[in-house]
Amino acid sequence: MIKSKNSVYNFRIVTIVGVGLMGGSLGLAIKRRFPATKIIGVDKASVLAEAHRRRAIDAGTSQLRKAIEEADLAILSTPLSSILRLIPRIASFTAPHTIVTDVGSVKLPVIQLAERYFPQGNFIGGHPMTGSESSGIGAAHPLLFENAVYVLTPTSNTRRDVVTSFSRFVLQLGARPAKLYAEVHDEVASVVSHLAQLTAVALTNVAGARHPVARKHLSLAAGGFRDMTRIASSDPLLWRDILRLNAGRIRGPLRLLRNELRRYEKILANSHSFKQEFERARMIRRSIPTSMKGFLHPLVDLFVFVQDRPGMLARLTAALAKSKINIKDIELVKVRERIGGTFRLSFESGEIVDKAKEILVRAGFEVSSRL
Repeated sequence: MIKSKNSVYNFRIVTIVGVGLMGGSLGLAIKRRFPATKIIGVDKASVLAEAHRRRAIDAGTSQLRKAIEEADLAILSTPLSSILRLIPRIASFTAPHTIVTDVGSVKLPVIQLAERYFPQGNFIGGHPMTGSESSGIGAAHPLLFENAVYVLTPTSNTRRDVVTSFSRFVLQLGARPAKLYAEVHDEVASVVSHLAQLTAVALTNVAGARHPVARKHLSLAAGGFRDMTRIASSDPLLWRDILRLNAGRIRGPLRLLRNELRRYEKILANSHSFKQEFERARMIRRSIPTSMKGFLHPLVDLFVFVQDRPGMLARLTAALAKSKINIKDIELVKVRERIGGTFRLSFESGEIVDKAKEILVRAGFEVSSRL
């Protein structure tokens, strides 16, 4: 066992199968929190070499069986179709004490299979509700899971000690564990993740390929369009499995969106009719915490304008660090070239925000509680 600052950390050896964006980020996050943990990566040689160079893993191998047998925790971080192939393959040589989990974006097929092949109760499904439009080990980052909701979907026979141990592990990585039934996860994800992805792709294709005039002037696309279509750059191979395996649930939200847009088309000539639509959407949007990557335990925001000059961001963070104030999350929300940008800083509590605000104003920064 490895002692951490707050508790006992039970995973001496962690095997990560698939060291891409998610697996690589997990490796970096684990090494950042628990440098004594040995991380074994399983992937192709070129990926393992880069993961080792970036210190996301301590050792790489193509020998899956040996890597799983050595592990206290095994994380399947491959595309969904590969996860479904791996579960029956590794079940026969996984020791009962080894916790096995995955990071797949669709949970029910994974859980149904794991219930059959891991009757000893050492499998627990997982889905970190975070990511990037970029992919691969080159996009991995140790802070990817900070304040992110990490959904846990136990099987019907997952042992209580497995749930407890893995929940603690997720919490120690800086994420926020939330236990859900696999069916509930897939229903929610079909709207807030899968429909959102398809909407971004559709909007991008309408503007860039379908519309006869807009496609020739995409340089005019401003912040709103760019924000809404950021995830249109996501890896299509990754999404192929997600859309196929959750197609039945995605069709319903697609119909709802199609009906909503048709209704808008009918009332388009009457701008007054849109007032209630905007007001309803505004109220719903404001009810979603913007201060974290998810929907649990919101943080408290502070917006700071930073001039476009060398060292200004370092000056900001140094002022807070000097007073031992920890920034839980940071995001650049608005930028104007050669002028500056507005950063959203998130903190643990309103009391800390008040102290941070006082420090930053004293340091000469423009600060606001709202954007």
